[in-house]
Amino acid sequence: MKSLRDILATSNWKALEKYCNELVASEMARNGAAMEGKRYYENDNGIRRKKRVDELLAGARRDRNPLRNADFRVSHNWHQLLVNQKASYMFTYPPMFDCGIDVINEKINAVLGEEFPRKVKNLAIDAANCGIAWLHCWVDSKGNFHYNTVPMEEIYPLYDGGLDPSMEYLLRIYDIRERDDSMVRKVEIWNEREALFFRKESTGSLEPDRCFDRGKYCWEHGMGEIPFVPFYNNRSHSGDLSMVKDLIDQYDLVVSGFANDLADIQEVIFVLRNYGGEDLNTFLSELKRYKAIKVEGDSLSAGGVETMSIEIPIEARVKFLEILKRQIFISGQGVDPDPAAFGNSSGVALKYLYSLLEIKAGLLETEFRSGFKTFLRLVFRYLNAPEDLPVIQIYTRNAIENDLETAEIAQKSEGLISRETVLRNHPWVENLALERESLAHQTGSGTEKN
Repeated sequence: MKSLRDILATSNWKALEKYCNELVASEMARNGAAMEGKRYYENDNGIRRKKRVDELLAGARRDRNPLRNADFRVSHNWHQLLVNQKASYMFTYPPMFDCGIDVINEKINAVLGEEFPRKVKNLAIDAANCGIAWLHCWVDSKGNFHYNTVPMEEIYPLYDGGLDPSMEYLLRIYDIRERDDSMVRKVEIWNEREALFFRKESTGSLEPDRCFDRGKYCWEHGMGEIPFVPFYNNRSHSGDLSMVKDLIDQYDLVVSGFANDLADIQEVIFVLRNYGGEDLNTFLSELKRYKAIKVEGDSLSAGGVETMSIEIPIEARVKFLEILKRQIFISGQGVDPDPAAFGNSSGVALKYLYSLLEIKAGLLETEFRSGFKTFLRLVFRYLNAPEDLPVIQIYTRNAIENDLETAEIAQKSEGLISRETVLRNHPWVENLALERESLAHQTGSGTEKN
C-alpha cells in the first residue's frame, strides 16, 4: 500500500479512498472496543443482546425447560458508576495552571472559559470508555480560540517509526447526515501546516470538499502543529471496561435469571392421572368453579392431580452476588458506596477507602499532564507567549474528608511551610491568582486598621 504522503503528492483521490477504507478496516477492533465501552457506560450491557437467559444458564443443552417463559434482561450500570467516580474524583475541581506570571495566567483562564470544567470531565469519561480521548483546537475566522472533544472512533493518527514517535498526519473520518437525509462520508487530513477536506456521497467516490472561500479544499490552520491532542487513559491506552466486563456480565446474568425465576414461579403445571373429564378446558372450568375435579381409578391405577413448580435457590445467589459486587470494586479500583463503610471515619481510614481509586486516578493524571502540556503549548502560541514557560499543573481530588482533621492540619502548618504552598494545595482554592489578590487586600485592610 502506498504511503499517504505519496498519495497526496500525486493527488490520486481514488487511491486515497482505498487507503481510507483499509485504514478504517484495520482499526475495527480498536473502534469496537471503544463503542463497547460507551455502550456499557450507557447501561446497554451485553445481556441485552444475547440469547435467552435460561439458554445461557443451561449451557450447551438445547432443550428448553417448559416452565421457563420469562426473559428479563436486567442490566446494571457498574461501569458507569466506576467511570463517574474517577471523573468526579479527579475533575469536579478542574486542574489549575500556574506559569508564575499573573497576566498570562489570566489570559489562559480567559481562553479556557467557563466550559473548561465540563470539557475536562468529558475528556476523563471518554478516556475511561475508549482508552484515548481527543481534544481538537482551532481558531475561527474572528480570531477566537476554540477547543472541544472529538469521538475517538473518528480519529486515525499516523506516527513515524522513531523511538519517540511523532505524529506526521492525523485523519478524521466520519459520517454525517445531510439536510436531504442522505449520508455523506467526510475525510479530513491534518498535518502541522494545513488540513485537507474530502467528501464521499453514498453513490459517488471520494473527491475534494471545496467548502472554503474560492472553492478551496485546503486550509492553513496556523496552529504550528497538528491541533489534535491525545489524552490517554493509561500506559496501554486501554479503557476501564476490560477490568470488570466479565464480572458485570456475570452479575447481569445471575440477576436476570433470578428475576425470571420470580416471574415463572407464578405459573403452575398440573399433572393429571385418570382425569374423568372430556378435555383440559373442562378441567380448568371445574377447578375454578368447584375448587375440585373428578378423577377415576381402579385397583391398578389410582387417579389424582399433582402440581409442578419452580424451586429458587436464593442463598447461593445472594452470596455469589456479594462476591461479584466486592470483586467489581476491587478489580475496577473504585469506592464501594455502601454506607456501612463510612461512618465517623478518621482521615487515615478515609484515605484507605479511596486507596484503589487514587491508584487509578494517579495513572490517569500522569497521562493527562502530558496532554495538558501539549494543549497549553497551543494556547501559548495563540497568545504569543513563550512556549517554553514552565507551568505548574495543580490537581485537586474530590473526596470525603474529615473536616476536623483537615482544619487541625491547616492550623498546625502555619509557620512551618510557606503561604504559597498552603494556597496551592488547599482544596478550597479554585483560582490561585484571585486568592493571592484577596489575601493581599485582606492584609492591606488589616494594616490600615492598625
